[in-house]
Amino acid sequence: MARDVKRRGKPTYTNRRNRQKYLKKKDGKKKLSKSAVPIIKYTWDETKTPRENVRDMGIAFNPNDAVPIKEQRKEIIDAVPIDGVSIDVPKPAKKVTGRKKNEKQAEHIISNLEQSVKEEEEARAKQNRKFRLFHRETELCVYMLARHGDDFQAMTRDAKNLWQYTPKQWAKKIKTYKESEMCKFIDSV
Repeated sequence: MARDVKRRGKPTYTNRRNRQKYLKKKDGKKKLSKSAVPIIKYTWDETKTPRENVRDMGIAFNPNDAVPIKEQRKEIIDAVPIDGVSIDVPKPAKKVTGRKKNEKQAEHIISNLEQSVKEEEEARAKQNRKFRLFHRETELCVYMLARHGDDFQAMTRDAKNLWQYTPKQWAKKIKTYKESEMCKFIDSV
């Protein structure tokens, strides 16, 4: 008997599909840059793998390889010398495959990235943060300041504290209210 409800969940495996052909086709497509940074998008080479692209730009593909983490267990469990003969365990060197990176291009890209980060930080520093509260919260802050002043414990126990704000939450809300444009407007009137 046929099912009325559409079957959901994990797609089933199709035996008829030529897997080798499908996988070759899938591998043939190189990953495109999904970066929002224009310099990375511009210098991205579609014929290279993402790892090669990033290496050529002078950026770390894996941050764990770029900044090695100190392993604490190796310090605790050292090779103990036997009969006065010290044992030195050599560390395996990592293989770097592929072509060498273009140093000039990497320096240009990194300096460009650093410059764009500085510009963004300056733009953020110039912007004044706008503090906003909901209209109801603004009314509540005005009421609480008029009634209790800066006594946040009393604000917590007030009957109009329907949302059961804690003293710390009241302190944050009052601070936000005092820095908002609404407070400056009310004070000027």
